[in-house]
Amino acid sequence: MTARVETDTVVVGLGAMGSQALWRLAREGVDAIGVEQFVPGHDRGSSHGESRIIRTAYLEGAEYVPFVQAAWRAWDELEQASGSRLVVRSGALMLGGPDSGVISGSVAAAEHHGLAHERLSADELAERHPRHAVRTGEVGVFEADAGAVLPEASILAAVRLARLAGARVWTGRAVTRIEPDPDHPRVRVGDTEIRARRVIVTAGAWLPGLLPGTARLGGGIRVERRVLGWFRVTGPACDTSAPEPVFAREEPDGALWYGFPSMDDGRTVKIGVHAEPPEVGAGTTRPTGSQWGEPVDPGTGPRPPDGADARRLGALAAGLRGVAPLPERMASCMYTMTPDEHFLIGRRSELPGLILAGGFSGHGFKFASAVGRALADLARDGRTDLPVGMFDPHRWDSPPAHP
Repeated sequence: MTARVETDTVVVGLGAMGSQALWRLAREGVDAIGVEQFVPGHDRGSSHGESRIIRTAYLEGAEYVPFVQAAWRAWDELEQASGSRLVVRSGALMLGGPDSGVISGSVAAAEHHGLAHERLSADELAERHPRHAVRTGEVGVFEADAGAVLPEASILAAVRLARLAGARVWTGRAVTRIEPDPDHPRVRVGDTEIRARRVIVTAGAWLPGLLPGTARLGGGIRVERRVLGWFRVTGPACDTSAPEPVFAREEPDGALWYGFPSMDDGRTVKIGVHAEPPEVGAGTTRPTGSQWGEPVDPGTGPRPPDGADARRLGALAAGLRGVAPLPERMASCMYTMTPDEHFLIGRRSELPGLILAGGFSGHGFKFASAVGRALADLARDGRTDLPVGMFDPHRWDSPPAHP
């Protein structure tokens, strides 16, 4: 027999976005259930790895800036409510050629919104940020309003606060079916059916499997493998008392990688590759053995890091002074990519009663606090004052044919 449970809102997936949505709903007195197939803070998806960059001069587009500013405010709320340090404010350094996307995009966003930032010449980079081996002609952009968010700690804090506020949290239980309905959407969890007024689906890489139609949005959502590496610090870059900022660096071939100052009392520096060169040929060549971007079945998960991954990360880490040539440990994770690499937040007309959030394309965690607030608003009130219009899941729809 099927057991039936009633609630106002179900949140499917308690990772970066779902945990924050559940907390926001519960603290507003909404009866809510959060369902997580693993345990909060797990390493099976896209919300682990100890640190995530948060930056305000957003190189992916100036239109993101109001949303990241809202995220900063929401992170402050979560920190205050939890009594935990969840954001490390270290500043951020962008490095690349003068015309590279990482430099031009950051400057454009900063100038459009009047954000404080500093442009640095190669000589200024070398003097102020000696960790980086600066190439001739390379320039930088520094912004103080940036740093790192702690992903596992943030998720655990939000889930703990949601429980304290009255939310029911089901862990180790997978959702097998979601049935859209304008009035009473249903979620099947094993032999239990949850009937609700609204369902928020924040299932990460599992979103296309739970809602197959979403896999076709804009030509297809894809899940890709990425690898993170922690490099032992072998010595200071030079004598400096200034904290080292998080960074992103664009290589001459177009590869974009990023890194964090030590989060473990000076023992290691963490780096990862966001994007490899955009194409093979035409003057660019992907590194031999590079596997970034290979497809992943989320049920199986990304394959473990290997020697080729270590060598690739090591080749990039050669751009840093005072670190070991190869990582002492690595971890795999997943990117869930949309065709335009912008997020999905909102409703689809063919999925009544559901609110979607997904496709964060490797740059979403910093926004999790604001996404959670927006999702809670949409579930509770049907609207939000946060700037999420650019993430409309209907944006790829063909315009209606004119007679």
